Amino acid sequence: MVLAEKVLQGDEKSAARLISMIEEGKPEGFEALSLLYPHTGNAHVVGVTGVPGAGKSTLIDKLALMFSNQDKKVGIIAVDPTSAKGSGALLGDRVRMREAEKMKGIFIRSMAHRGYPGGVAKATIGATYILEALGKDTILIESVGAGQTEIQISSLCDTIITLFTPDYGDEIQLMKAGLIEIGDIIVVNKIDRPQAEETVHDLKTFVGEQKYNGWHIPVLAIQALKGEGIENLISAINVHYQYLHAEARRERRKKEKIKTLMFALLKEEVWIRLIERWSQEKMFKDIITHLQEGKIDPYRAVELALEIIDTREAAKEVSQKHP
Repeated sequence: MVLAEKVLQGDEKSAARLISMIEEGKPEGFEALSLLYPHTGNAHVVGVTGVPGAGKSTLIDKLALMFSNQDKKVGIIAVDPTSAKGSGALLGDRVRMREAEKMKGIFIRSMAHRGYPGGVAKATIGATYILEALGKDTILIESVGAGQTEIQISSLCDTIITLFTPDYGDEIQLMKAGLIEIGDIIVVNKIDRPQAEETVHDLKTFVGEQKYNGWHIPVLAIQALKGEGIENLISAINVHYQYLHAEARRERRKKEKIKTLMFALLKEEVWIRLIERWSQEKMFKDIITHLQEGKIDPYRAVELALEIIDTREAAKEVSQKHP
């Protein structure tokens, strides 16, 4: 396919067009993506996650500039939350990445996560592969920042930066968020705020001397807006990259992650297709009506729906064995 060939030749306009096709769900876009997939796997994919307002966009802006100054070819994917009412997205990350946007060689793409349960759009996965095929060796992904839903980003990225601010909340909220569990590097932003030192101390205490497969999670303090502490963070990212490549650790991790990612995509696609099919069928409409009228509770509604599904699967199995 011509479009795939142009992407491999480094044509950013073709890459942008192909990403749009993937977002729109066009079959020819996924056909081109299948041609590009063998050319992926060489980039260092860095995810930045954390609560909304932590400064993820600003941090990515600074990281992109510094990586670019080190002669890295940088791609940025900024995922904005989709509106629950209008299904639109603000896509305002580029406003906060003005410096990176001006830099030649940095490719920035904003997209809506479209309700994808892991905080990463299905199209984001495709966009990552496209940017790898385009020749980007460092790809920065900003996730929507929605607590527990962020866990899926770890299946796409090599290195995860979890961003906090001094007002992150108490330890219970920290544990509920689940953000500590997925972070390879913990960063406290806005260290000029009150209680910043206490926050860094708390996080270091929380992480302690724990090691995950031989990696000790560092806790760093930065002021992203002023660019303070970014060099230390870049060093930590590079050290983690070296750690991943030691003893082919990255290859083993990649195999585990691609399996998790495949199941996540499968779950999403199955859910969408089943909902589209069920919403038009009388039996499921009746269940919804009874639920809305208060004749059954949500748990009973689910049980009835599952009974219908199980009955149909059993009938299909019988028909296949005895045509």
